[in-house]
Amino acid sequence: MVYRQRCLLLQETELVLDNNAKGLVRLIKDQELSSFEVTEYFIGRIEAHNGSINAVIAERFEAAREEAQRADEMVKRGEPLGALHGLPMTIKDAYEVTGLTCEVGHLPFKGRVSDTDAVVVQRLRAAGAIILGKTNTPLHCADLQTYNAIHGTTNNPHDVARTPGGSSGGAAAALAAGMTPLEFGSDIGGSIRTPSHFCGLFGHKPTFDIIPQRGHVPPVHGALTSPALGVMGPLARSVEDLELAFDVTVGFERKPGSGLELALPASRVTSVRHLRVGIWLGDDYCPVDHEILAGIEQAAQALASQGAVVSEAKPDFSLAEHHETYLMHLAPIVGASFGPDAIALMERVARELGPEDKSHNAIQARGSLLPHRDWLLWNEIRAHMVAKWDAFFDDYDVLICPVTPTTAMPHDQDTPYGARRIWVNDEPRPYTDNVVWAGVATLCSLPSTAVPVGRHSDGLPFGLQVIGPEYGDRTTLAVASMLESLGYTAELASGFN
Repeated sequence: MVYRQRCLLLQETELVLDNNAKGLVRLIKDQELSSFEVTEYFIGRIEAHNGSINAVIAERFEAAREEAQRADEMVKRGEPLGALHGLPMTIKDAYEVTGLTCEVGHLPFKGRVSDTDAVVVQRLRAAGAIILGKTNTPLHCADLQTYNAIHGTTNNPHDVARTPGGSSGGAAAALAAGMTPLEFGSDIGGSIRTPSHFCGLFGHKPTFDIIPQRGHVPPVHGALTSPALGVMGPLARSVEDLELAFDVTVGFERKPGSGLELALPASRVTSVRHLRVGIWLGDDYCPVDHEILAGIEQAAQALASQGAVVSEAKPDFSLAEHHETYLMHLAPIVGASFGPDAIALMERVARELGPEDKSHNAIQARGSLLPHRDWLLWNEIRAHMVAKWDAFFDDYDVLICPVTPTTAMPHDQDTPYGARRIWVNDEPRPYTDNVVWAGVATLCSLPSTAVPVGRHSDGLPFGLQVIGPEYGDRTTLAVASMLESLGYTAELASGFN
């Protein structure tokens, strides 16, 4: 009863929401708050707000309460405590969590309960985190909107008529509504960065495969292989929390006798005065909203005002050729889950549109059917782009560029995926433009940190991405922290604070 009375007092104040995840852990360890109180508080937030947002789609509240009480007992006994000790959090449905369903919106998976934890979940729990529940995804984590036939539509807390993005849309919505202090998502086509951009949050897409993918769906439950391009990473309301979650999950899966060890370098820069920034302010191949570009330029100039060297620059390839190469790597991964009907559709589209058609739909169809011998050629093209990135990072520490062309889109579930449109500077553009700028970091395995920039005239938040060299995760996080210190911060959606 004492615990529950104290929790009511916490809800009346803003003590919990005033602290980030790292601050909450410190308060729990110092016994200024109990893990039980913080856990009860966020359960209350979910119960109060999830009805309008539909972000959390599976819960384990009673088990979380028991784990929180055990965490408090460990503190009182003076036992060694992990970096996330006693911290409640939610996690994307794509991660297997023992005792919870892992459905990713796919009807044949409905009701399938996991009997093991994904590696990421194992590491979060080993650091002391308490999993409250799971957050919604689009079908197979394969859309930039978050809705599916099992759990319905997730809304953006900044405007419920808009999407929070995808595929980590439930994760971002839960964070933006203050239903969790920390989240973990995944990204192959912007699925961490786009929801962060749409919901005004920080998100980090790590260098490829430095956080293990095992236990993430897709691919299928129990898969021992990991798809190329896809990565696991955190979303948060502060850079400090991104770094906290990143640090406890990063590292290869160790096997007996393995000689491979990850040793990430420190940030290239420790002071903004030594920072060299290239900014890629839009491209005719994939136009970006004028206000978003102006906000990105202003953020870059804020760095320049503190001594950074900032100039317009990009790697030595065109966005068009890069995107085609990206799709020819992405489409075979996505197409691996297609059934006979979808494959037949891809064959028809490829036949009707012809090899000279460079539209997204045409490239996706060809990529979905790509023979391995042709993939080897595209992989060689990718290797040449890697070399061009290496040359770029000889002269610059990071590249700053857009995440997507617009702010969060209105929900559109009735139009077929390939026929959807977005509006950029009052002109219709293909919906698939949403993955063009995300692919800039993904194809060549580069780390990218999404940073909130501000509010558009439409009232919605928007952000930018900071891209660094391969294994330069601590550099992109450091630059994100520099921007945060200059006022580029995440805030809860209006009405949720």
